[in-house]
Amino acid sequence: MSARLLRLLPLFVGLSAATACDDTKDDAEDADDSSEDGGGGDGGDGGGAPDPDSDEDGDGLSLAEETDLGTDPTLADSDLDGLDDAEELEYGSDPSNRFSWPGDGVWPDMSGTVSAAGSSYGMGEVFPDFSGDDQYEQPVSLYQFYGSVILVDFSAGWCGPCQQVAETAEEFFQEYREDGFVIIHAMVDDYRGTGEAHPDFREDWTASFGLTFPVLGQGEIVSGPYTGLYSAGLNEGYIPYMILLDQEARIDDIYVGGGTETQIENRVKSLLGL
Repeated sequence: MSARLLRLLPLFVGLSAATACDDTKDDAEDADDSSEDGGGGDGGDGGGAPDPDSDEDGDGLSLAEETDLGTDPTLADSDLDGLDDAEELEYGSDPSNRFSWPGDGVWPDMSGTVSAAGSSYGMGEVFPDFSGDDQYEQPVSLYQFYGSVILVDFSAGWCGPCQQVAETAEEFFQEYREDGFVIIHAMVDDYRGTGEAHPDFREDWTASFGLTFPVLGQGEIVSGPYTGLYSAGLNEGYIPYMILLDQEARIDDIYVGGGTETQIENRVKSLLGL
């Protein structure tokens, strides 16, 4: 008698010898079929427990880790902010909150969630996308922050009121960032009035005010939104000149000059539902 049948015989204690042999033969054949079909056992199709060390979505986190974190084990980017879950953990941000991202050059990219892109400038209209180079000399676009309430601040280095606004900007940003608020400084000029917000200036502006949000210059800043707003009659060339956009990137309000911080904050809180 084969070793396979000897192992199976105890299952049939109490049955007649003839019946036991017949049933054992049938069960042995079933076992062979099950083995060939991959049924039963961990990792097969028979309903075994999932492997806690598996990484179905390829984000670098095991099933057990994702279960503990509450993230989606079938989706590498659980919060759809453009950053893989493990990448967010590495930088100390929350992979289950799309408004929690590292900053300091590691920006989200939620441009894939844009429902309608803008093409013109007008109150209540979707603001057209634009890009500029950040303080780390990498291109960043407005729509990367789609879904957030966005304050775009057009400023220049030589502008005293712009500097005053910048002094409290980081505190303002940190207060509401994980509720879905972000500030973008769109620099139209440097300290000397050269008409160019070059990399050294952007880096210095960032360091001087301790900013962790994007400080953009060059790119399409002047030729795109700043000029477009002027042509649409929404901007007469003032700075600081701030555009507040809602979660669908529509122009909610416009603020000119310093001293408007409290007014802006109240409106931001309202848009965030706070």
